[in-house]
Amino acid sequence: METGGKIYRNLVIEASSQETDIWLGDDEGHLVQKEVGVLDTDVLEGHYTVEFGLGTTTYPIHLKGDVRYTEEQIKKGPSCARPIPDIGP
Repeated sequence: METGGKIYRNLVIEASSQETDIWLGDDEGHLVQKEVGVLDTDVLEGHYTVEFGLGTTTYPIHLKGDVRYTEEQIKKGPSCARPIPDIGP
């Protein structure tokens, strides 16, 4: 989907449990969205991070197209450091 020259992609992430918090952050460490059990959203193409429960291991997502992942699929890939947001002086 394209809006105002920006390309949005559908991202679906399904947690292993319907009670698991899914935290989606951007590549600068800012929270984009939090859902429980299933995250189904349209976001700009780009780099994101995802955590299954706050303060757990962080995994990178490079979004270039519409995708659907399970927690299991994401956890089979590499982890990454959580970006720390720069909130200024």
